[in-house]
Amino acid sequence: FLPKCGEDAMLQAEMRRAVSIPSKSILFNIDQKADTISKTETDAVLSVFVKVFNEMRGYYGKQGYVAQFERDLDERGWLESFKQAYREIAGRSWEAGREQIILEKNNIARAYARVSGSSPETSQGILDHYRADYKVSIEDFAEMVNAYIQKQEAGFRLNFFVDEMGQYVADNVRLMTNLQTIAESLATRCK
Repeated sequence: FLPKCGEDAMLQAEMRRAVSIPSKSILFNIDQKADTISKTETDAVLSVFVKVFNEMRGYYGKQGYVAQFERDLDERGWLESFKQAYREIAGRSWEAGREQIILEKNNIARAYARVSGSSPETSQGILDHYRADYKVSIEDFAEMVNAYIQKQEAGFRLNFFVDEMGQYVADNVRLMTNLQTIAESLATRCK
């Protein structure tokens, strides 16, 4: 963009300042990322934000409880070891296996047992426990985003750019309120 600024030194300086801020942007079309039935849910907007955030982190966006499992493994420093163990046991990548999660329960339990040091018997059904306990609130989401930001370099900013939001929420007051609360919570928690 700098060559397009012409001789405007102020604009050039502002452009240089803007690109010097460490940041990551998540750009998505909300209707494209939303589950087909999610507009009827009270937390439909939140679900999409959580999904795209998980995907950006490399976690499984389609199932929040699987992403939470991956996040927990990652926080303990076990995610890469788990992926390797899973590949050795199942003969396929974790990214492929998590697409067929129901068929892969035994392989997941064995890989989890290997990295956690627990027995395969106690590891059996680990994802069932995650599924049963999984829930996310706007406050939880803001905390997840803040935890991610805190692990980045000083001054880091995470930007969410949402296309077609106006059409998605339309006249639905619940969806508009959901969006407003997400924005306020991110602003408060992440400053």
